[in-house]
Amino acid sequence: LRPEVIAEAQSYLQRNRETLQGIAENYCVPKEIVVSILLVETELGQHLGNRGAFNTLASMALSSDLETIRPYLAPDLLNRRNEEFARKRCHQKADWAYGELKALIRYASDNGIDPLSIPGSLYGAIGICQFMPTKISVYGVDADKDGRVNLFSEQDALYSMAKYLRSHGWRCDMSAKRQYRVILAYNHSKI
Repeated sequence: LRPEVIAEAQSYLQRNRETLQGIAENYCVPKEIVVSILLVETELGQHLGNRGAFNTLASMALSSDLETIRPYLAPDLLNRRNEEFARKRCHQKADWAYGELKALIRYASDNGIDPLSIPGSLYGAIGICQFMPTKISVYGVDADKDGRVNLFSEQDALYSMAKYLRSHGWRCDMSAKRQYRVILAYNHSKI
């Protein structure tokens, strides 16, 4: 972390002080944790993904057959020992992506958004907090009380992130080791 990145995070924390205080009071998630996760996920909302979430998820959903994606794989990647695993994994990931795609379409419909206009990550995660679409109905919060969960709105996105953490075990006065495990549930990266 460079000093300028830390300064940006501190500035973000100050600009969103009221929202972050509400999160700490309602979910016991410290403002520093929320801002740190947001920094990792989207560089404080600056990078929401450079792909269309719809196209990403649709492409994965259509890739249930290994032969469909084989031309795009390195020639030495598959061998007799792992080919059957790869076939099963293609099918599993396609089923997963199809469920995410349906959830994305529901989210877009509920919010009056063109689903093709929603930016997403490499895996189809969306919004400032980078939720997979199936997580929105479970953990999404309409914090600004406008009648919809808008993950591109800081208030809704930050409260949704806190609800996710709380639902995965975040509690007041928990150990650093337990905090780490809950944060790892949000983003499986150990970076």
